[in-house]
Amino acid sequence: MPRYFFHLAGDIPAHDVLGHDCADDKDARDHGSFIAHRIGTEKPEMVRDGNFISVRDEGDSELFRIPLASTNV
Repeated sequence: MPRYFFHLAGDIPAHDVLGHDCADDKDARDHGSFIAHRIGTEKPEMVRDGNFISVRDEGDSELFRIPLASTNV
């Protein structure tokens, strides 16, 4: 299984050094969305323009940018 990395980019960047095995790019996008929503829900002050999850492949190519979002209404 390919390994993907889910970096937090923006105001307080954080690099995923371990990565996560995903079946394919779609699975990686879904996992990135889960992370973005979890951070946005647990830390709503982080939801703003410029804060996102950067989903990258093993070659460090960025595949997706997923904005942080809260699941709370």
